[in-house]
Amino acid sequence: MDRKTYLEKIINKFEDWWINDPDSSYMDFYKNTITISHLASLSNIDLVDFFYKFVSKGGRVQSGGSRTKNKFRDMVLKDIDSFKKFVLKPFQNNFSLKDWFLQLDNYPGFGVGIATIFLNRIDYKKYPIMNNKSLKALNKLGFKISSSKNWTNYELVKKY
Repeated sequence: MDRKTYLEKIINKFEDWWINDPDSSYMDFYKNTITISHLASLSNIDLVDFFYKFVSKGGRVQSGGSRTKNKFRDMVLKDIDSFKKFVLKPFQNNFSLKDWFLQLDNYPGFGVGIATIFLNRIDYKKYPIMNNKSLKALNKLGFKISSSKNWTNYELVKKY
């Protein structure tokens, strides 16, 4: 498929579908909770509970994280302070997306898919989601991108 020929038509069809899809109502689901003031104010237990539910529900974007939610909770409980600092970094003025992204391996259960959903929920115009579906869709649209969920591909997803 030549995306230059069909991209506008595909986008228009997608927008028509999206307007009527029930999942579109989830775009702003976290607008009052994924904020620096809310997350910074949570007790340690409430922070763990909030992110456990977020991971379990796939950020209301992808299928729930039933396979990873307990691994995630165990990781956070081992070092809540480190995780809290990590999830608050995107709200800072000097936030380095690359540095943050490259630290994801330090937080098992909070992988690229759910982490980029978290960023997307902070600002969906600034941070795209990168998961298997988005990479596959970009390939189908003719963009040359591998299925690897790494920093290089995240840069490409942002670009495309």
